[in-house]
Formats: sequence, structure tokens, C-alpha cells
Amino acid sequence: MMKEMENRYLILGGGISGLTLGWKLASAGAAAEILEASCRPGGLAGTLREDGYSLDFGPHSFFSEDEEISRTVRELFDPPLKGKTRRVKFYFEGNYLDYPLTAFHILFQMGPGPGLRALLSLLKAKLFDPEKAAQNNLENQSVEEWAKQNFGDYLYQTFFKPYTEQFWKIPACELSARSIPSHTRLSFLKTLGHLLKKYNGVHSLSIIDRERLPTYYPSTGYGEISERMANRFLSRGGRLRLSCRVTGIHQLPDGGFEIEYEKEGREKWAAGHCVISTLPLPILIHSFDPPPPAAVLEAASKLDYRPLLMLGMATQKQNILPCDYLYLLHRPYNRITEMNKFSERTSPEGENILAAEIPCRRGDEIWNASKEKLFERCIESLSQDGFLKRQDVSRLLLVKAPYAYPIYRKNYAGHLAALMEFIQNKRNFYTLGRSGEFLYGDADQCMRRAFDLAEKLLNGEKILRPETESALSPAEFAQ
Repeated sequence: MMKEMENRYLILGGGISGLTLGWKLASAGAAAEILEASCRPGGLAGTLREDGYSLDFGPHSFFSEDEEISRTVRELFDPPLKGKTRRVKFYFEGNYLDYPLTAFHILFQMGPGPGLRALLSLLKAKLFDPEKAAQNNLENQSVEEWAKQNFGDYLYQTFFKPYTEQFWKIPACELSARSIPSHTRLSFLKTLGHLLKKYNGVHSLSIIDRERLPTYYPSTGYGEISERMANRFLSRGGRLRLSCRVTGIHQLPDGGFEIEYEKEGREKWAAGHCVISTLPLPILIHSFDPPPPAAVLEAASKLDYRPLLMLGMATQKQNILPCDYLYLLHRPYNRITEMNKFSERTSPEGENILAAEIPCRRGDEIWNASKEKLFERCIESLSQDGFLKRQDVSRLLLVKAPYAYPIYRKNYAGHLAALMEFIQNKRNFYTLGRSGEFLYGDADQCMRRAFDLAEKLLNGEKILRPETESALSPAEFAQ
């Protein structure tokens, strides 16, 4: 056991972060092993495949302003992937608004009545409480406070509040403003200023520009990226063990680790000198043996994740949506995706898939429902909006991920800091990725963090937890 442990990196979780890290370590000649609980690699960057149908864990396409990361992903394919423009819209009171939401869309696409009310509401917020409106501390603000100050009460009541509470299943006043996705986090005035800069020919990459970058999508599903990365990892001598659920983490006196895991009902062990975990933090904390102090366990109980639930509906109907995917309010789903807009090879010839992401909380009635019950929940709204009728659907597919979105409650930061302090004190132990660091980021940003961590590990550099690194707070990471 000790010989096997020497100079071996153990990576817990085979999602995009774990695979990227493993690939980089193995490419440098290091011994690396990945333990993944699922029967397929990729995690949230994976694809379910059934009888010629491919359904992603979410409406993914790859994009990045980081040229090294972008080139790395494109060159996994031969010939390299070609870019396209991603088309995203928000269906709001009968209008299709371009997404992400900007001042231009508010003023000119919502219609003259709503646009004028939004503008007057914003002016009222700025004029009657300018000092409060000038505050923009995401750490202390709730979604409610941030939205009212930056977009006014009208847009908060008609857009931000209902969508936020539909998506998170938590009152907007209880959520930190960090819960707002980065592409909507600019204020009304800043997006208007950005629009004017573009008209004046001034160009600088912003979080709005990021959404307009060329996007890349493999022909048979986003999971091809993870699958090809896993193959590169294996070809460089890495070990990838699937269907392995971590059940215990034991640190040895010399600083190395033994990892206990379950595979096919049998208890097994792996050993290494260094562990990098991408597991959800509450699961990770409860895996340590001996258990952490009670205060750390209490902090872990205060952090949670919202699950992902995607229902795929196979149909022969084509050109269902006016875009690749569409956000909606007051529906059983928060967005719908037309898979043929990404690639016609995600379903058999002549067919298509409309995928609906259905908000829920882990363990509730919706999360536990069958795909047939979920279809019954969705089909009335889909039919009323003219997207699909019951008779259009020939087959149902379902993907579920229990830990997809870190939930940033207003008091989350202190609990996260307590966990990270405990983990930082574990010699040769690190966390990485969306779930492992409680960071709401895109795949390319997770890959960049994995690249950087691999370099530091290989060079023997000191590694700080996210809170102490410049430009790596959750809010800045998401941007």
C-alpha cells in the first residue's frame, strides 16, 4: 500500500474539473487516479446516451475568452470544433428579449409601456435614495436589495423576484446577490454605458461580450468534451475508476491518504500522497475519519446546492424555438432547449429533442417524480405556448444531478470560510471545481482553475484557499 501511495495524486470526482486536473498532471508524467461515483465521466459536463438520443446535463455549449482553454478544447477534436453564435432569449410577457438582459432590451424590446415604467422606476430608486443606490457590496446585499438598487422596483417585481424565486425555490430577500448570474449582474446604467461605448467604437471584453463569444458544441453531445478528455488522461497513464463512491478519507501520520470507496457493493481502498476533491463540500466534510469538529459539521449543514433536473422530450417536430434555448417565467420549467439547434446528431435522423429544466429542491416531490409525471407537469404549458403538443412526443429521457448549483444564502460566506479553514489545515489536501469550492462558474473557468492548480502542484507552490487569492472570490470567479 505504501509503495502505491508514493507520489500519486488522488482526484475525487471525474467532472470537468477533475478530468482537466488529472489530464494536466498525467501529461507532466505524474501518477494520477480519479475516483468517480457515476458510471460515466463528465459530471455536469456529461451527456446521457440512449438508443441514439443524447441529452446533456443542461443546455451547454462551450465558450471562453481564455485562448489557451478555448484552443485546448477545440483541439480535442480532429478536425477542431468550429464556432457558432449562441442564440439565447427570455420570454417575457409575450415578448422575446435578447439575453443577457441589458438596458437596450429593457427600453426597446419590452414594449413602450413596460420600458417606460422600468426607466421611471430606476430613476426613482436613484433620485430618492442615491446613497443606498450607490452601494454595491454583493457580500452584504440580498438579491432583492441588489435588483431594486440597480434596476428599480418595477423590474424587481416583474422580472428578478419571480425568476429568482422560481429558479432557487427560496425568497429573494434570503439570497445573497452573488446568486445573480454574472451575465445579469451589471446595473441598468452600466449596461446602457456599455451599449453607448459599442456605438462609439470602443471595445473591451465585458461580461456581456462574454455571452457573445463564439461557442463550440460536439456533434453528439457536450459530454464528448469530457469523454475525449478522459481518453487523453488514460492515454497518458492516468487511472479512471467509475462507479466508485467515496465513503471515507483517512490521513496518515506521514501526510499521505487512504481513500475508502464502494464499488459494486464492495469496500475498496486507494492510496496517494495528495488528494484533490471536487466533491460537494457537505459530502466531503462528512467523509473525513476521524470526523471534523462539531463547529465544522454545523457549518457544512448550512451550505446546500440546488439540483439539476432535465426532462428530454423526443419529437419529430423541428424549429420549435426561435433560439437555441429560452428562459421563461411562471412555468413549471425555467428554461427549455432545442437540441437540434446545437446538433442534429443528438437524436436519430428526422427527430429532435426539446429539453426542459425543471426547478426543484433535492428530495422534494418534483425531484422524486418519474419522467412521466414530470411530462404531465410540463405539457400543458408547452402546449399553451405553442411549442409542443402531447401527441408530438414519442419518448422521454431524464437526467438528474443532485448538487448542481451552489446556493448563496445571505449568511453563506462565514460557513464557507469555516469549511475552507478546516480543509486548508489538512496537509496535501485541496478542493477544486464548482461543487468542491462552492463556486458558481462555467466549464472554461473551472478548467482554468484546474490548469493553475496543476501547475502549482507540479511546481511545489503554496496553494491558498479561494478567499485569500486575488480575483478568485465567488463573485469574481463567476465573471
